Order: sequence, then C-alpha cells, then structure tokens
Amino acid sequence: MKMEQENSLEKEQLQILEKIQKEELDTILGLYRESTSMESYVKIPFLLFGVLVLIHNVFIAGNSYDYETYDNIKAIELLIVGVVVFIIFIIAGIAMSKNSKIKELLQKASQKHNISLEKIQEEFSVLGIHLYGGRGVQLKKK
Repeated sequence: MKMEQENSLEKEQLQILEKIQKEELDTILGLYRESTSMESYVKIPFLLFGVLVLIHNVFIAGNSYDYETYDNIKAIELLIVGVVVFIIFIIAGIAMSKNSKIKELLQKASQKHNISLEKIQEEFSVLGIHLYGGRGVQLKKK
C-alpha cells in the first residue's frame, strides 16, 4: 500500500515537469548541476584560510622581528587574504549568475506552459535535489 502511494506521488509530482520540453529541462538541470558543484569550490578557499591562520600561529606569531621584516610579513599575509577573499567573491558571483539564469528559465517555462510558479518550483527542486543534491530553487512571484 505504501509503495503504491509513493509511486503515485512520484508520477503526480513529475507530471508537471513532463510538460516542459526535454531540451529545455536539460538546460535548466545542467545549470543547476553547475550551481550546486560551485558549493564545493567555495569550501576550498575557507579551508585555505584556516591553513594560513594555522601557519601564521605556528611559525610567525610569538617571534620577534625587526620592523621591516614585520611589515613584509604583514603585507604578504594581507595580500594572500585579499586574494582568497577575491576568489570567494568571484565564485559567489558565478554561482549567483547561474542561479538567476535558472530562475529566469523556470519562470519563462512557467508562463509558456501555464504552470504555477509554486508547482514548478516544488517539482524542479525535488528533481534537482534528487539528481544533484543542493538546496533546490526559490522562485518569487512577480
């Protein structure tokens, strides 16, 4: 009985997405996959930042340096932190661009196929999370 309910629920949920053309859906899912894969790239700079703090605390902190050497160390550390922050902003910008393109394509598909935004958001999120993980999409009404 429970298995029958799950099968009917899956058929009912994916019924709306079947109205969208396969090529159109594949394009949106491809963007979603790329967007969710960006999350792992964001973790790398934060890990690098933690390693840099550890290196600073182990090798540099607590030692005495002359003023010129201290300024050079400080400048290098600030440069490295600036580069890491810049990388994080670039990755975030790319991910936000992909997410806005996903939302735009879903809204166009919603209007084109006369599907409510809530329904297409719910079903696409279920499908996207099932296939690629991530958090799904949140569409706003216009």
